[in-house]
Amino acid sequence: MFVERVGIVGAGTMGADIAAVLLLRGIPVRLHDVEAQQLDRAADRIRAVLTQRVQRGRLPAGAVADRMALLLPSPDLSALGDVDLAIEVVPERLALKRAVLSQLDHVVPPLAILATNTSALPVRELAEATGRADRVIGCHFFFPAHTMPLVEVVRTDRTRPDVLAAAVTLWQECRKVALVVPDQPGFVVNRVLMRALAEVFRFEEETGADPAAIDAALASSGAVPMGPFRLCDALGLDVALGVADTLTRELGKRFTPSAQLVSLVAEGRLGAKVAAGGFYPPGRPTSAPDLGGSDRDRLVRRFQLAAVNEAARLLDERLATPAEIDLAMRAGAGLKQGPLSWADHEGLEEVARAMEEMKALELHGFRVPESLDRLVQQGWTGASVGRGFMQVTQ
Repeated sequence: MFVERVGIVGAGTMGADIAAVLLLRGIPVRLHDVEAQQLDRAADRIRAVLTQRVQRGRLPAGAVADRMALLLPSPDLSALGDVDLAIEVVPERLALKRAVLSQLDHVVPPLAILATNTSALPVRELAEATGRADRVIGCHFFFPAHTMPLVEVVRTDRTRPDVLAAAVTLWQECRKVALVVPDQPGFVVNRVLMRALAEVFRFEEETGADPAAIDAALASSGAVPMGPFRLCDALGLDVALGVADTLTRELGKRFTPSAQLVSLVAEGRLGAKVAAGGFYPPGRPTSAPDLGGSDRDRLVRRFQLAAVNEAARLLDERLATPAEIDLAMRAGAGLKQGPLSWADHEGLEEVARAMEEMKALELHGFRVPESLDRLVQQGWTGASVGRGFMQVTQ
């Protein structure tokens, strides 16, 4: 099957960005939201994205009007009655997403694909709210969707092969890296990234270091393109907390959200999308005194080791290959180097030793994963011998 028209439910920042991705390739979009003002704001954002592409020479002059003509914003859900694929992009609440998918099930054509942009919720549980669970998939985009190259295409044990293939083809036509991942908590990117971010938040609680200083230290090290506190502000602290809560519930305490994150959300300080801000409230300086050299090194190493630890757990559970994990982390989280490649270059014996030290300090969730221990025992100690994580096949 081919996807020629796409419906989007939810005209927030992510919904607007996904619409822009499709319109850039000339694919008609039906955009629904119950709030007319939200639809107007989404149209403005989409127009700005398209205009930027024209200014950069990536679209011809006059393309903005042509592409905007393909956009049908509507507060009436029935406007999605002729789409081939409909994707919900509503807040990360299970009951809400199930309700939206159930409504879509009665609106879109019988053979249309239903998709969710959930960051961590179980896709199968969402699919069960419909009468077409075999035609429901996850299409997980990353912020900002019009620039980040990855889409995690989430398959359940009921997803039809032709449905999966149609979604992959669509996003590839939109010049995205469409990586098929299994339906498990956090999929690949958020599971690894949120584990590493949880370690950063614990560092902040233990040391009292300024979030801006932590952000600057991690960004300047090259470990991340954007500091974690600023990233959470951009994504929405409620979204970050929802993902952390889901992962904590499903996978354990190593994902436990920080007390400060919980407190800010309770106060309604959800990040850049609200006037009160989040970790960076209005008027607060975006810079802070540098972390000391030893603190900086300790912070960066804890971030990297936590990412490797969770990536190796994915290998232990046979949920993804090393190449898939590193590709996902580079294309979805913007890392310059995937965590498993980083471990290979550090030396797997050294990485295993460092994790044992972390375990001895009783830091949350640190242990030597089975896959790492096995490679060390086999003498596959990393890049220095040309054999490490990145040579593992499954």
